[in-house]
Amino acid sequence: MEIKTSQGIHKSKGGLIRSFVAAENGRIKEISISGDFFLFPEEAFFKIAGELKGIKAKREDIEHKIEEIYIRENIQSPGTSPADFTESIMKALEV
Repeated sequence: MEIKTSQGIHKSKGGLIRSFVAAENGRIKEISISGDFFLFPEEAFFKIAGELKGIKAKREDIEHKIEEIYIRENIQSPGTSPADFTESIMKALEV
């Protein structure tokens, strides 16, 4: 089965979020997130992307996981929320 990588873009109040997502059998296989927003601590990018690998490619699962990471890692992202990241990811998955 071929794995297709798609891009999703979402504009939040804090900046543009770009997600590249590859899904297979209804689960996220690979993901990278970039954009022109601020995320503190900076290494939180890697935690979010790393922990999304393998989860179900469903809006509620993705948003719940990102919210969990935000709380656990005390992530701050002025103008950008877990819902904004989820929206970018979902746009990639819907392609």
